[in-house]
Amino acid sequence: MFDEGHRVDMWDELPDEDALVDYAYDRLGFYEIRKRLADCASSPLGRLRAGELAPADDPDEVRRALAETGEMRGVMARSPVPLAGIHDLRDILERAGKRGVLAPEELFAVAECIQAARKLRRFFSARDEDAPFLARHVEPLEPSVGLGQEIERCINDQAELRDRASSELSRIRKGLRSTADNLRNQLEKMAKRLSRDGYLQEPIVTQRNGRYVLPVKQEYRGRVRGIVHGQSSSGATVFVEPQVAVELNNRIQELKSEEEREVQRILAELSGRVGDMQENLEMEQDVLGHLDLIYAKANLAEKLGAVRPLVNDQQYLHLRQARHPMLGEDVVPIDVEVGRDFDTLVITGPNTGGKTVTLKTVGLMVLMCQAGLHIPCEEDSDVGMFSRVYCDIGDEQSIAQNLSTFSSHMRNVIPILLSADRHSLVLLDELGAGTDPLEGAPLAMAILEELHGSDVRTMATTHYSRLKTFAYQLDGVENASMEFDVETLSPTFNLVVGLPGRSNALEIAERLGMPNPLVERARALLTEKEGSVEELIAAMEEDRKAWSRRRHEAETEADDARLLRKRIHRREHELRKRQEELIEQTRSDARRVLREARAESRELLREIHELAAALKQVYRHVSVERRREVDEQVSEAEEQVDLSDSGEIISRAEELRSVLHSLEDRLVTHMDEVQRRHARCDSEAADEEKESERHSARQHTVRLRPGMKVKASSFSQTGELIDVDYQRDEAHVQVGVMKLKVGLDELHPADDEEEEREARPGRVRDIGRSKYESLPSEVVVRQMTAEAALEKVRKHIDDAILAGRDHVTIVHGQGEGILRDAIRRYLEDTRYVRSWQRAERSAGGDGVTIAHLR
Repeated sequence: MFDEGHRVDMWDELPDEDALVDYAYDRLGFYEIRKRLADCASSPLGRLRAGELAPADDPDEVRRALAETGEMRGVMARSPVPLAGIHDLRDILERAGKRGVLAPEELFAVAECIQAARKLRRFFSARDEDAPFLARHVEPLEPSVGLGQEIERCINDQAELRDRASSELSRIRKGLRSTADNLRNQLEKMAKRLSRDGYLQEPIVTQRNGRYVLPVKQEYRGRVRGIVHGQSSSGATVFVEPQVAVELNNRIQELKSEEEREVQRILAELSGRVGDMQENLEMEQDVLGHLDLIYAKANLAEKLGAVRPLVNDQQYLHLRQARHPMLGEDVVPIDVEVGRDFDTLVITGPNTGGKTVTLKTVGLMVLMCQAGLHIPCEEDSDVGMFSRVYCDIGDEQSIAQNLSTFSSHMRNVIPILLSADRHSLVLLDELGAGTDPLEGAPLAMAILEELHGSDVRTMATTHYSRLKTFAYQLDGVENASMEFDVETLSPTFNLVVGLPGRSNALEIAERLGMPNPLVERARALLTEKEGSVEELIAAMEEDRKAWSRRRHEAETEADDARLLRKRIHRREHELRKRQEELIEQTRSDARRVLREARAESRELLREIHELAAALKQVYRHVSVERRREVDEQVSEAEEQVDLSDSGEIISRAEELRSVLHSLEDRLVTHMDEVQRRHARCDSEAADEEKESERHSARQHTVRLRPGMKVKASSFSQTGELIDVDYQRDEAHVQVGVMKLKVGLDELHPADDEEEEREARPGRVRDIGRSKYESLPSEVVVRQMTAEAALEKVRKHIDDAILAGRDHVTIVHGQGEGILRDAIRRYLEDTRYVRSWQRAERSAGGDGVTIAHLR
């Protein structure tokens, strides 16, 4: 901005760039935020990263950091993050890389970090959809699982080497324990004997300098031969290693030396493996530290009630309801904007009104956001990217340097003027203060003009009234003020953009009890210009309050309208969802009805086939013309079954039922007529023998009793005799599903097979015999669908009944039991099957079912 050579030095040195940044971090509270962030970390690595955190000015980098924090908050809300076991291994890895030998606790810390890396990789990889940035962070992790397992095999969680660390170590320690036990046993026996003689203070075995000794009384020192290893503080006891224990103690020392050498060998071997993996382990350290830093950011955001702001790269700042994170929950939130309609904001108002807090809030929000931290404000807040944030805040009077307040401010402002550019944010508190207002105000105006001319985003606080008019006169500069309640004589801490502040001195004095004549005199002494400005500001303040009330009312109405729209949209959504549910339910019901109708139609078709087959067996004796007529009607009935037209299935089914009933009635009537004709012919042909024939029939039917099995010459099946009418010489017989009237002279008991064969016409007898003999005894339905298998079983049972079979063997296989269960449920439901049983193990067992027919 300026040539630094134009400056005339008043002091030895002005703050350099790093000093200005350090000053801003301190004054704005960023260092304090970093301390709180470190407290939220779970490991030394995370705390180290938090202490080194600095803002970035790359928008993409900032957005990514903010997104990572948001993802971590989402993950934390659903499940705990496995961050245990993370250690700072930087010094350990450096020594291992130089082939130094690590201590057991250091090696165990390495193993815990490897375990933590493995857990975190698995944890975030499983959440790649909800946390893609975090999942990408753990992709490079290739935990040295083998090294970690080897360390854990050799070292326990107390940082002690296990016996199993090596076979040699196990042998040495086993020998050490055995020798020590042997020595203690000998010394304990000796201690009991010497104690009985009164030579020992206590009958115990103790150690001195790593060797087992006995506590001998001083006066009996000469009674116990051995080596003295010291005495008690009182001198009353000497610790003697008996001569018999010297050799075993020496052996113990030798074994301990061997143990130490083996331990050092194992530690050196493990340390060497850690050194070989140094690069990979250092990469793991970077990832683990970064993940813990993100965890700390998410933790801090939850504690502050912070949100993820929007990010822009236009140096535009708009904070809504921003709260300083260090001032607690009672802080008054502010709305502030700079960088779009204006680049410079001049804030005026009374002392303790919140001007300085406003500057600190703005500066800290920018630094936190650019460091990837969520900030305490509303979600639609927008933060621009600034390469540097400069500030001059507070009273920097220096007694040591004999500097006044004004000089201290200038010592900060001058290097800011030299360094700031259009990518900077400058925050100046009480600009131009500490000197005569006649000079301080113009100097402040000149500084603001310079910053504004260089397109620097600037916020400054001041008491100078001249700066109020200055802001109105210069484009791109805006006034703001901290609101003050004259009624309560206290600030409200609300920032009002667009309106300069008033001093309110006369109003405050009047409310505090200043005599009215003095207050009026003071008003009279105000210059006309000053009075006009104050009146103008007062009028603007009234207009602002009125506008604020109207805006509040409008916002309330808008909120009500938005709420109503939300209710309407929610209701529309509910109605639409209900409509979709009803449509889907209707479709589901329709599909269900269609399935039921098709199933019923298939069942009806099956009944048609069964009835048709039964009727064909019964009406063999009907005349050729009547047979042809019946065949045509049956064929027509079968052709009328169309399962593709689901809309007419039910009505067609009812029509088919009517057709079949009519057909059955006509066939039965015709058979009755045929039988009556046959009876009349027989009567007319042999009137003279009628009485003898009846007598013969009665003699023949003496053996016929209701309920017995009978056969007739007109059909091949065995039927059950229902009743006998001797007056009409006829009987009713149940054959399958048909109930028939048969002449007594045609009936004979089913046992009389030869007589029944002689009585039937030859052609019908041959057809029955050929059907019975050709029908297989079993039906195989393995590997068929349940529906196809059941259809085949039904057909076979129909044929078996018509052929006179008493049982059917069904081969369905075992498999998962689905086909077997479906077939057995059908056998239990159908009226044509009396019972069923599983075949013998040799005949197929549970894979074969035998159905006994009625």
